Amino acid sequence: MELINFMVIGAVKAGTTSVYNYLKQHPQVYMSPIKETKFFQWDGETRRFSHPHDQIIYEKSIKTFGDYRALFESAKDEIAVGEATPSYLYNKEVPLRIYKRFPKVKLIVILRQPAERAFSHYLHTKWLGHEPLSFSDALIQERERIQSNWGPSWHYKQQGFYAEQIKRFQALFGESQVRTYLFDDLKANPLDIIRDMYSYLGVDPDFQPDVKTKHNERFFAKNPLIHELTNQQNPAKLLAKRIIPAGVRKKLWQAITAKNSFKPQLDPKLRWELTQSYTPDILKLQDLIHKDLSQWLQ
Repeated sequence: MELINFMVIGAVKAGTTSVYNYLKQHPQVYMSPIKETKFFQWDGETRRFSHPHDQIIYEKSIKTFGDYRALFESAKDEIAVGEATPSYLYNKEVPLRIYKRFPKVKLIVILRQPAERAFSHYLHTKWLGHEPLSFSDALIQERERIQSNWGPSWHYKQQGFYAEQIKRFQALFGESQVRTYLFDDLKANPLDIIRDMYSYLGVDPDFQPDVKTKHNERFFAKNPLIHELTNQQNPAKLLAKRIIPAGVRKKLWQAITAKNSFKPQLDPKLRWELTQSYTPDILKLQDLIHKDLSQWLQ
């Protein structure tokens, strides 16, 4: 058998972390122990990025095929063996790199309304503490950042032009090896979607994973001081540890965190403007993946 026989290749911020965890639960599926190997993003290519955050990502990636192979040494008799690296979809070099090593691999793609995906991508980078700009300013700066050799972490808008990305994979692997799902369907009916993926991968579709847990959601603190008090070591937290039972204390911190958290919303006007720029691409994409994307245009 090939080293691997399937990959979840994208898109970034379209539910791939949840899919990775749902697939991993299946006894007939083996997933690489780290979610994003990024091996085929580089595959021996030496890179030097302008932004230190991008360089750190590159340095932490799997660089050699030997190290990549080692990720799957613990696989036994699982039917489906694979990995999930959402940045593969966007990278122009990746399809051929994968095809040269695994021409029969099955590919899973999850696509999200591109304006919403771009904003979620921005929030993720903002939450990590790397993005100093507002979303609108970051979009204005995006072209200049790309030209200045900033990595894909900052390509918020550009990563949402899916049609060309899908075409690159279909051209090499054919439509039957590129299975596409929509983020909204995954969110609304996770069990139905994951069972369809199980069938596609040739494993028991009746296995029922835990799909209640939401993965990789990012929330921001309304009050930074409260966030600091409840999440960092400090005298008040140490005192609470001495006088409040562990179970009660955990619930208390969770309640305070929930009350102090919020999720920024995409400005409707900016969403509309972005969607207008994506519209020609969305119409092309409909034909490529044979799905009605009219809701994306509303």
